[in-house]
Amino acid sequence: MKLLLIRHGQSSNNVLTATGYAFEGRSADPLLTDLGRVQAGRLAQAFADGRLPRPQVLLCSPMVRAVQTSVPVSEELDVPVELVTDAYEVGGLYGGMPGAPIAVRGAGASRLREVNPRVVVPSDIGDDGWYDKGEFVEAPAQAQDRGFALFAELERRFRDDSRVIGLICHEWIIQYLLRASMSAAGVCGVPDPWIAMMNTATTYLETDLPAPEPYEGAGETVIHWINRFDHLRSEELSH
Repeated sequence: MKLLLIRHGQSSNNVLTATGYAFEGRSADPLLTDLGRVQAGRLAQAFADGRLPRPQVLLCSPMVRAVQTSVPVSEELDVPVELVTDAYEVGGLYGGMPGAPIAVRGAGASRLREVNPRVVVPSDIGDDGWYDKGEFVEAPAQAQDRGFALFAELERRFRDDSRVIGLICHEWIIQYLLRASMSAAGVCGVPDPWIAMMNTATTYLETDLPAPEPYEGAGETVIHWINRFDHLRSEELSH
């Protein structure tokens, strides 16, 4: 499997976090900022310029910021965008503060098609949304289980596939996808050390192939890079 993990562009919640207000004023399902849309466009241009491996299959979290990021990317790649419900961000979808969460269902199928007409909506996303866990904030151990299961499902689907598989998702779930590729579960699901991913940064890995010289026999997974963001100008960087 050739897997290109892509973090979404800057969202309004990312701005709050950067200014020290991670939860005050947060949105359950935030939109991209103007900068986030610029970053998504730069990412699409990097595919056009051949600076990144071009996915022939594009998967995406159903959170709106990820689907917005997919718009210029899917236009450049000229591929459909398959929504993968379990690729949502760690913690889940909820309003309010973590200690007093408010149930939120998320964007429905019609809304997601408005954001990007190329989306392929799975049967578990209806017009009333997709997040069915109610007033619930996912714990790290639960998120780790979900991330490892998602990675196993991707390997099952694409193990013998020579195409590049792109997945637009989120920084925290990427922690667990990477750890799954390394069989490195964290104690109680805590992702330590944390692997930083800038907005629209990419991480590229391949599974089921021999390690390069001089490491023959060392393993079947190669991580080519982590947190690559050279498609962005210095003033366009955000986290």
